[in-house]
Amino acid sequence: MNQDTGRINLKKIDDRLKRIANVLLINASFIDNPGLLNGKTGISIFFYEYGRYLNNKIYTDYAGELIDEIYEEIAQNTPLSFSGGLTGIGWGIEYLVKNKFVDADTDEALADIDNAVYRGILNNPLLLESENDLFGYGHYCLSRLRGHENDDDNLTTLIKKEHLIYLIDECERLLVHKRYLEFNILQLSVASINSLLWFLLEVDRLGLFPVKVRKVLGYIPDYVSKEPSEYRADLLVLNELARRAVNQTSDTGLENQYLLLYESVSEELNRGEDGDGDEKILSDLQSLHLQRLVYGIDIHGDLLKDGSFEKAFSIIDDEENWNRTLEGINKQNLGLTGLAGTGLLLLNAISCPLPFAPSPLLPAPCPLPPAPCHDK
Repeated sequence: MNQDTGRINLKKIDDRLKRIANVLLINASFIDNPGLLNGKTGISIFFYEYGRYLNNKIYTDYAGELIDEIYEEIAQNTPLSFSGGLTGIGWGIEYLVKNKFVDADTDEALADIDNAVYRGILNNPLLLESENDLFGYGHYCLSRLRGHENDDDNLTTLIKKEHLIYLIDECERLLVHKRYLEFNILQLSVASINSLLWFLLEVDRLGLFPVKVRKVLGYIPDYVSKEPSEYRADLLVLNELARRAVNQTSDTGLENQYLLLYESVSEELNRGEDGDGDEKILSDLQSLHLQRLVYGIDIHGDLLKDGSFEKAFSIIDDEENWNRTLEGINKQNLGLTGLAGTGLLLLNAISCPLPFAPSPLLPAPCPLPPAPCHDK
């Protein structure tokens, strides 16, 4: 349990978690979105995590029912997007299997999604749908390789690595040749850049297509220096990824580029730290936890200073806010970007131990149950 939660009666957090679970139990099956961020896949992750926390089979059984519904609802016209489509659903299934919530052979369970994603890589002229889109193809394909990186005697592993090489080419088309401009996307958000940067650092760590990966990595700092983000959570993620790039690369030029980026983003974060209201802190904490889930990394910066969770929880625990949440329930705010995401934030807050060991550039992460993606 961390210092902030220590000042809050844990019974109040447990009570709020129970309320969140009850609302989701009543409403989740009525959602027509099977996806990760706003749909049933994300909600099932919450229920598996909550059921494990309580050691309560009711919640894990319900999570399993949601997974069954997801498979029934997948159709030929289900999109491939990470937020609401097949790459996010497939990533979620991998997450559940790798964290031992579900016992399955994902090569069998995800065979149809694999085929659909591969066709999408070959046939779609652009693998981003909007300026804020996460690079879902990259997240999904890396999750499918995780645990088999060195199994080059296996044909399936070699095919997965081939898919990643296609995606490295796509990163070059996006970041070097700016193909997104041909599809009425005027710029890429910091959230989207973070997703591409994370993918490139992961494939660089695997040693795939190193010359091209490092070439493309050299273009990213100029992108983000020209388009600062108004979202503090995105800047914190960018700061951590820049730190990772500095520590990972053996190229002196890239190291200097990313050190300058790290310092620039740090200054931006310091300028924006004053005056953040409780609701902004809550929004940033929720966003950080969601990105932690997706990237498999933890980010502790000025945002997570003493008292931040306490302020955020005051919003979650306020009865007027809770009543407004209930009145505004809809299919867009029950998933990981809404109520289920708030639940996962609370679960993390009461399970995160202290003390932390400092890292050279940023405070060290607070351990969570293992995610499907790991830092170097």
